[in-house]
Amino acid sequence: MFVGCDSQSASQNVTEISAVPEVTVAAENSDTSVGSAPETTTAISTTSTMLAPSTTSATSVPVATTVLDTLCIRLTQCQFANLVEVDFSRLQLDFQNFSAAFLSSANFSGANLAKSLFIRADLTRANFKGANLSDVDFTAAQMSGANLEGANLTDAIFCDVDLKTIVGLTDAQQNKIRKFKTKGKVFCP
Repeated sequence: MFVGCDSQSASQNVTEISAVPEVTVAAENSDTSVGSAPETTTAISTTSTMLAPSTTSATSVPVATTVLDTLCIRLTQCQFANLVEVDFSRLQLDFQNFSAAFLSSANFSGANLAKSLFIRADLTRANFKGANLSDVDFTAAQMSGANLEGANLTDAIFCDVDLKTIVGLTDAQQNKIRKFKTKGKVFCP
């Protein structure tokens, strides 16, 4: 359920709707003789006023939360975004900042997320199967049930993450992790 990145905010949609020209056509002479066209007057007025954020109107366009939050991909700043169950599979998302974002059940399979940040993100049941997660920072992320099968974890950071709750994590992948924290051994800042 990935919604395109060209989504706009609700206030932008309302502004565009209110900026549509108003066209009025009035017939002045209903008497038409042969060979002459009826006279008409066309008045065009445009209204392009911006609605105040607290103003509500019956003409406002309802916009789902995920429509607004997927705009963050283009801006490369997705902190605190609500991206639950969004399909990011096979996308080029390197250097993205998903810190403290809600990404439970999101699909990142086959995506390139190199050097991205998932600090304190909710990644419960997220799918990273075959994704490039090199140099990704998962510090304090909630990853219960996340699938890392076949993911590239070279130099990834897993501080304060319970690796036992992650699905598909192999010893070979764990050997490529740069920093992690386990009982008795602390490698995190």
